Amino acid sequence: MSDRDKQTTPAVHPMSDYEKFIFDLKGFFVIPGVLTADELATVRAHTDAYSRDHDSLPEHHRAPMAGPAEFLIDHPRVMGILQQVIDSNRERIRLESIFVSRRSADDESKHWHPHAGGTSLHPSTSYRYHNGCIYSGMTRIVWELNEVVKGKGGTCLVPGSHKANMASAQNGNWPAEADDPESGIWETYGCPAGSLVVFSEGVRHTGAAWTHSEHARNAILIAYNHVTARFHEPKPCMNPTVIDGLAPQRQSFFKDVWVFGNKRG
Repeated sequence: MSDRDKQTTPAVHPMSDYEKFIFDLKGFFVIPGVLTADELATVRAHTDAYSRDHDSLPEHHRAPMAGPAEFLIDHPRVMGILQQVIDSNRERIRLESIFVSRRSADDESKHWHPHAGGTSLHPSTSYRYHNGCIYSGMTRIVWELNEVVKGKGGTCLVPGSHKANMASAQNGNWPAEADDPESGIWETYGCPAGSLVVFSEGVRHTGAAWTHSEHARNAILIAYNHVTARFHEPKPCMNPTVIDGLAPQRQSFFKDVWVFGNKRG
């Protein structure tokens, strides 16, 4: 049996009561400095190779969360969150989308594209609190691999918009005035390299121009969903060769969408 096959499922690091409070109140929160210096260096080296010279990697490493970075998939801090807000059973959690965000102060592309927000019936953007439990639908995990200076290019979000009742992006009636970056309702964050940003996909959010001149943005954005729902089209980087190259306990995050049912005799 190989070392890979011997790997066991890592223990989770549960959310604190205060993190649950902030997540329910705002729909997002930041955990500073989650990755160790060695882990950060490993993931940076992998994403650099993946972004700059894709073909230089073995085929089964050609994805942001593959090879030496695959531990990000079920990092104890991540699973402690997902098993609180999606499903307590890790076998009912899917990883359905992942991409690397790299941009510098020289990038002139427009990144302000607000989306989501409002009470939603769509299973992937819904947010509910019932019987003492949070149900977040699709939940976004952002690994910030470089320092983020507040107001200079981190993801922007509208606190509490995952529960807004007067307007909903699902119904197409979100007010244009609210999407003005100077409207006063947008919030962002600052954090050191190796930090974790978590938000419900139901929160209105957008990218922003990166204006920090000392270094570029370097982040991995991963969307997790319940196994009964899919929001994104399958990404090319998550092909069978990549998935088969992962440790067995991580391959289960890429299962097909399915609905539970009782077996009948």
